[in-house]
Amino acid sequence: MPICFQCSRYPIAFGDCEYTEDGPSQSQMLEEQIFLLQTRIEELERPTRGPSSSQPSSSHRQSTSTSQVTPSNTSALGPLLTYFYLQQTSGTSLNEAATNSMPTELPFIVLQALAHNFLHNADRCGFFLDTQAFHDAITTTGGQHLPPVLLNVMYLWGIHLSDDPSISAFEPAFLSHALRSTAGSLSGTHPRRILHSLQASVLLAYYFIRNARILEGKYHISAAVSIALSAGLHRIRAPQGAEAPPISEMLAPPRDAREEGERISAFWGVLNLNNCFASRDGTCSNISYGGSNSLVIDTPWPLETADYVERPYLLPLQSSGTVVKFLRDLPDDATSSSALYAKAGILYEEATRLGGRCRSGGLSPNDPEFTALDRKIDAFTPTLPPIQSQQMLLVHTLSHCATIQLHEPLTNTNAGSRTKTLVAARAVVDIHARTEMIPKPMLGLLEPAVAPLWTATCLAFITEIDRQRHEDRGTNTVEMLKDCVDRIIAAMEFFAPGCRLMTAQLEAVRRAYESIQGE
Repeated sequence: MPICFQCSRYPIAFGDCEYTEDGPSQSQMLEEQIFLLQTRIEELERPTRGPSSSQPSSSHRQSTSTSQVTPSNTSALGPLLTYFYLQQTSGTSLNEAATNSMPTELPFIVLQALAHNFLHNADRCGFFLDTQAFHDAITTTGGQHLPPVLLNVMYLWGIHLSDDPSISAFEPAFLSHALRSTAGSLSGTHPRRILHSLQASVLLAYYFIRNARILEGKYHISAAVSIALSAGLHRIRAPQGAEAPPISEMLAPPRDAREEGERISAFWGVLNLNNCFASRDGTCSNISYGGSNSLVIDTPWPLETADYVERPYLLPLQSSGTVVKFLRDLPDDATSSSALYAKAGILYEEATRLGGRCRSGGLSPNDPEFTALDRKIDAFTPTLPPIQSQQMLLVHTLSHCATIQLHEPLTNTNAGSRTKTLVAARAVVDIHARTEMIPKPMLGLLEPAVAPLWTATCLAFITEIDRQRHEDRGTNTVEMLKDCVDRIIAAMEFFAPGCRLMTAQLEAVRRAYESIQGE
């Protein structure tokens, strides 16, 4: 039986998964590709030759995988990828058949391998489209009915998630192609071009953020927010007569409950991305939830993917003021993990905004806006269900880090804020303690948002360690605080390989930690 996360969620889509406890080896995943790739190269170089069989003999597969796939022989690991890479970098002229096939017509088996690699982690990359439908489009038609912009970003992620450096070497070339394919993607004729372009922007944003290329990531966050709002995704099921966005006619009414569910998930997926990353460095967010310039959001809270079809009655017939009602503490029935993620993200974004104002002296802890948000966070956090998934781990962490973001700027002057910051930081450590025994293959790809949240937690402890040393409070408390920092650092070290964002955040924590060690 499959044990990986996505197989447990989508047993139909991934019924053929053969993951072991440690996941498939690269040689296992590539074994069935090598022969076909080599013959495909020959076809591309000699387009007049007839097509070859797509099913190599078992003896040929065995000899190929044993004699050619070696750590030192990189060209055998991906001949078509090599061919594409050389085309992108050398500037040489290739025959028309080869040029047109790069990379939107990759061999079917390669497409399946990259799709499998991507889809097993898709929900950690910001994928909001229907996973089962996307899988079916890949396996039944080879992705022929999917736009190049979406396929190319999927190829990029599939290669990025590979642990084999021989495959990862082609990542820059595929990134270049994915970026080029986004240009003009909204001007096509595909009936779902808006949703596909939005999905591509979200995937690219997560890709850049995971690779610690924050400026480029924020560019694609802004692009995703712009597409979502222009398409009117924030007004789904709004009351009749509500003003429509100027280009919303480009987005035809949803054909069924599944498609409407995709749109609802798309909107909240974009907001989650914006809330976790857009204003983390102190810059302005793309969306405001408070004040005179706040965005009116009518779209109902998201459901779990299956519930849009199986339990559509969970959605209100009409929806209005979704976020405003939440921040004003008006009750709702939205308790899905997706809805809780969206709510926690909004609280975190608002806490980051107000905390920044406190840091600059523009807001005091007695301000009604501050106290209202503080009460909302305090009321929301205890109601969260137990952590049974990585998404709920993120929800709990976001909620506690919202308290840190709101109160940490006041810790030097306000004893209450100092206490609340430390309590929230310890809660983050406790969350990690409850999950640190889970094997990494079972936990899967870590949400990139966790990296800056762990950093904020460590910095709160480091600031307190430095403060208590100067106050001469004794060594016991300081050692306890240092133990908390060390545990989070150990977790960051565990997940840093393969995630440049975690590596960069880990380096920032170490620098801050070392700066107080010699004092």
